[in-house]
Amino acid sequence: MTEEQGRVPSIVRDELSLADRRFLLTPGWARTAEDVLRASATSFESWSEVERADAECREGLMPLFGTEQAGIVVVPGAASLGMEVAVVAASPPGAVVLVLGHGPQCDRITHVVSRRGRVADVMQAQEGGSVDLQLLRTRLADIRPSTIVVSHVDACSGIVAPLDDYAEVIREVAPQTLLVVDGTWATGCMAQRMDDWHADIVFTDSASTLGGCSGLVLAAVSSRVRERKVRHDAAAPLYIELSRWSSPTGAEVSPSLVFALRAALDRIHAEGLPARFARCDGVARSFREEAAAHGFRVVAPPGHEAVTLTALRPPAGVDIQDLHTELERRGVDVGMTPTGLVVAHTGGISPDNLQHFWHAVEELHLQA
Repeated sequence: MTEEQGRVPSIVRDELSLADRRFLLTPGWARTAEDVLRASATSFESWSEVERADAECREGLMPLFGTEQAGIVVVPGAASLGMEVAVVAASPPGAVVLVLGHGPQCDRITHVVSRRGRVADVMQAQEGGSVDLQLLRTRLADIRPSTIVVSHVDACSGIVAPLDDYAEVIREVAPQTLLVVDGTWATGCMAQRMDDWHADIVFTDSASTLGGCSGLVLAAVSSRVRERKVRHDAAAPLYIELSRWSSPTGAEVSPSLVFALRAALDRIHAEGLPARFARCDGVARSFREEAAAHGFRVVAPPGHEAVTLTALRPPAGVDIQDLHTELERRGVDVGMTPTGLVVAHTGGISPDNLQHFWHAVEELHLQA
């Protein structure tokens, strides 16, 4: 048998030349690794094999969330379901939910909070990238919110919330308030410290930064939340009651997604979290340096830049829509906001992929 005959056919397009490949740098649209795709096709002869893989995933998620005591919940559904599940689980109808915003994603959170029959109270970060801590103390004392919701990384601005600072204030002023952290654009690439934050829910999804296949909401849940019920909320379907999904036994989770997630988590733990965090940080720093060299401005203030994605404002006089369209024509897919671009550089995106983005920019003569 020749070498060509013995080669296993690829189910992704990594073997294509750079000129023929598309580079998926849009947040949430990253290419899935081939071994993860193959794992999704794992055959099994009994449901116990699925439950065992599910249990291994839950165990593997705990260090990514930074917890030794939380329960892990695996809910079938799109990434956007995570916020709804968290809001319903952590607050009763009519309760005040304080949303700490660090960019446009705050509007999406507020929409979910309001649609679920809660009262959204919003505090936006100042230009330096942080909510004023003294103002936060005052607001907590005044309104005594049931729950606080904050995204570790705002998916539109790329700003990292200073959760250590916020958590300290919350423990000091409103220890009974539940803290919900959206870790969708942080978990697996940035350190999460759920136990240190005394957070009650930290959630993400199976694909955005973990590298699994899309379709699972993953959450670490504190004992304070696990003891609550949501059946008193007439508008809350039982589907999103966390107790239903708190154990792999009997959970109606797609086997293909579970096996894919296990493979993705194996990749992360094989690299080691400290090494992975350092690598992701290095890639992000290099990308921001290239941005400055090409005349782009990073939206996130210094010290608040995410390692998973970067929001960019292009040089003066450049039309965002035209730039996005021309990049797409050159095989580079990136996110777009009304004022700029959002480029993902999560764990599976290589520096070579990002260099292709800058080569496309240079073809458009946008370098400084």
